[in-house]
Amino acid sequence: MRIPGPLLAMALLILGSLLNTGCSSVQLAYNSADFFIERYADDYLGLENPQMQQWSPVLEAALKRHRTEELPYLASFFAQAAQAVGAGLTTTKVDCLLDQFETLYRRHFRLASITAAPLLASLTPAQVDALAQTFTEEHEEDAAEATAEAAARRARKRAERYVDNLRWWIGDLSSEQRGLVREISRRIPDTAPAWYAYRQSKREALLGLLRDDASAAAIERFLIAWLVDFTDLPQALNDAQPALRQAFSDLLLRLQPTLGNSQRERFIGRLEGLQRDFMRLQPNPRLTPLLCGGPG
Repeated sequence: MRIPGPLLAMALLILGSLLNTGCSSVQLAYNSADFFIERYADDYLGLENPQMQQWSPVLEAALKRHRTEELPYLASFFAQAAQAVGAGLTTTKVDCLLDQFETLYRRHFRLASITAAPLLASLTPAQVDALAQTFTEEHEEDAAEATAEAAARRARKRAERYVDNLRWWIGDLSSEQRGLVREISRRIPDTAPAWYAYRQSKREALLGLLRDDASAAAIERFLIAWLVDFTDLPQALNDAQPALRQAFSDLLLRLQPTLGNSQRERFIGRLEGLQRDFMRLQPNPRLTPLLCGGPG
């Protein structure tokens, strides 16, 4: 879902490498994180120099905290994933990795929310109006893609994204593997219209807070309730989550026996490379395992 610029930038930087980023680029991106996030926030919100100067120490502290507290979890996640793929994935192993991924997501978006809240609280009325206009334009774009007539196109694009992502992890896919991706992606519920409507309602609530001069603490609570705890997620979206998780699990388990030796080696190499990168980026390298069973 699209969320306020600085929060999105923070989350993408520190979580995006879980999704589809080159090992060789992780350290470069991470070491220029402050510049990347500041520029993104400035472009999205049209910040003034005093606002950026006030927020920069908050961002610096968050990145320091991430380096010391979160990187050990990331390194451990990829180490366990590499071991699981090397030994052979099972339903239990995949369930555990998905539980850990959910925990990582929540930890990262909590930190991103804490970091973005002071900046959002500093926005002027004119900046809030400009943000509202941006939200309106993006919602109009979303609405054009959320029609029933566009459902088949959304399914096709979803399958194409999965194939593109898998190509980075394992190399070129065979026709059998591409067919498997298309088959499983068709089982995923089409929640785009519901997601777009829900996101717009949350954006409007956020704009209301900003226009009422809400404190950074109030904005932080709102963002965490929205993006971390999902406290008011509509029932239709809640109901769709198990199907999405099951489809991803089935994709990994059914793809495994189709992997050639070079694909398997590439997959393990990608995972091990990310583990090494996240170890090197730590001031005191260590692995901190996550528990299975999802967030508490």
